Amino acid sequence: MADVTQSFSQLLLTYGPGAMIDLPDQAVIVSGLQGWDSGANVKPISEDRLVKLLKEQLGTKLSTSFMGLRQPPAFDEDKRGDRAPGVEVLIFPTWFTVDAGGTISSSSGDDGESGAPATTVAQIEKRRRMVEFTDLSVTNAGKLSYKGDGGKRAEVNPIRFVAACAKGHLQDIDWRWLVHRNGDRSCRKPMYWVEKGVSSDPSDISVRCTCGSSLTMGDLYKPKFIGGCQCKSPWLQPQHLPGEICSNDLRLLPRSATNTYFAQTVTVISLTKTDDRARQTIQEHRPTIDSIRALPNFIDILRSLPQTKDAFRDFKDAEILGALDEETGESDQTSANPRVAEFDMLASGARVIGHDGPTSHLFAETLAREQLGLTEPWSSFLKSVVQVHRLREVTCLYGFTRLEPPPTAAESELDEIQLAVDGADLSRNVDWLPAIEQFGEGIFLHVDPEFIKKWLIEPEVVSRAQVLKEAERKEAERFGRSPNYLGIANWALHSLSHAMMSELSLECGYPLSSLKERIYSSGTSQADRFGILIYTSTAGGQGTLGGLSGVAHQVGDILERAVRHLELCSNDPICAEHSPESDHDDRHMHGAACHACLLVPETSCEARNTRLDRGLLIPTVVGTKYSLFS
Repeated sequence: MADVTQSFSQLLLTYGPGAMIDLPDQAVIVSGLQGWDSGANVKPISEDRLVKLLKEQLGTKLSTSFMGLRQPPAFDEDKRGDRAPGVEVLIFPTWFTVDAGGTISSSSGDDGESGAPATTVAQIEKRRRMVEFTDLSVTNAGKLSYKGDGGKRAEVNPIRFVAACAKGHLQDIDWRWLVHRNGDRSCRKPMYWVEKGVSSDPSDISVRCTCGSSLTMGDLYKPKFIGGCQCKSPWLQPQHLPGEICSNDLRLLPRSATNTYFAQTVTVISLTKTDDRARQTIQEHRPTIDSIRALPNFIDILRSLPQTKDAFRDFKDAEILGALDEETGESDQTSANPRVAEFDMLASGARVIGHDGPTSHLFAETLAREQLGLTEPWSSFLKSVVQVHRLREVTCLYGFTRLEPPPTAAESELDEIQLAVDGADLSRNVDWLPAIEQFGEGIFLHVDPEFIKKWLIEPEVVSRAQVLKEAERKEAERFGRSPNYLGIANWALHSLSHAMMSELSLECGYPLSSLKERIYSSGTSQADRFGILIYTSTAGGQGTLGGLSGVAHQVGDILERAVRHLELCSNDPICAEHSPESDHDDRHMHGAACHACLLVPETSCEARNTRLDRGLLIPTVVGTKYSLFS
């Protein structure tokens, strides 16, 4: 079979360890990290703040020999076979249906046994033999096939349904046990997958044994019908640990369903630690420097390596060595929460943040207010605007869930990031985690805390805040979690961020799906930090072409248009009338928000399009009185 390649972001966010994939010839599951082989091309990713956060939050889920972050294996067309770096996949599920099935006719109504003539139209049933992986052989072309009693080979297709639990465990459905649940469980006669009609309704699909026992797909949706979880993790080695137990019941899961895999990731924006260019350049090339630092001719090697020779060309040997001596031990000074550190750096008010260079992790400029030409309310709302020419985003995969999505890191308070620690494991021994680094540009808005605090004490806002708090409680109760109360300011800034992204996509040349956000909103007992970062990032240099950061001077006009467009939605008055306290639907985390006004592509939102309400920004057709910009 030809090599199948995926981008790094696909491998982390969609097809990570434990994810099911349909390849051209087989259905497989991506192996745990034990099957991710980079060969000799292991590329570590340096991000001290993220590593510290992972160690603090994941605790014993990480190995004591945890080595940090690595880039996933990169495809090397010069290497083939066992020498090639890549990600191992395993055959899953292990039940198949044989293509060479037969069709039979059956009456869908009166069969004439009562003496009346049959008047209904006969239905067509398609029967396909069900076989296990051990019954199959591999053809010369590398495809799985089944050789039946007649001696003729036939191709097979994997069963469409598997079983999973809320903790991420996954296994084949025990079809024989279920079919014979009320009969002879020792029966080993042939079983068939039978489809009746063309509707694909669960009641029209059944599994039948030639002994007469059967079940329908409708049965499998019944609570507790499939049985209890057996703690199987087919992407790990071993699949099951001795003594491992799980109290959850198995649930039917179609392999192609959207809830088969929810990646648990955490993202940070890399920061500059100092205005000293030599020390900053050292930090940017930390993995390479650490690998050669002990060599006697360290400086000569540093100046000869392709990845570092240009970066250190302008520095004298004494500058490099001096910066290394000063920098020793600083990598551990990362106690600040990543999001707080990001905000404090960008909101520092410094004229220049970081430095400009091809390998720079961060380069930004705080724009002078006279350059912005702000009018009210924006001159009071914005404390500063930062034009981010270059930034580096590091995203790490640390687990995953099935059936229900986990809370994101953005759904915790600003200085209390909480990673979801109850997801499925990526490996039995997690001594490294996969991560990707992407470069881009953006615009940072530092929101004046005084403007927000004056708004928060208005009686109508206080009343609305209680409604949103109750909505957050209901949403947490729905998923069996402890509620995270992020406050009405978070809802308002998040709604403004979405409106601004939609307007920016019309101005800057980037499609809306390529823009991203980070909301900085402190809670009631935290230091005042309010801001919005809109940015784009890619694996190459396309994210630093200047299209987004170049419109930072127009931010006042962009915000004005963004908010004005929210006054009326094409779904009004239904959209404007919706309240998160409604009991008749599950949209507790939405106020006046829908796909026609505030919702954006899932890749753009850091909180899965929740905590949105345009009524918090501007009065709608129902006359809201708690708007930030009335």
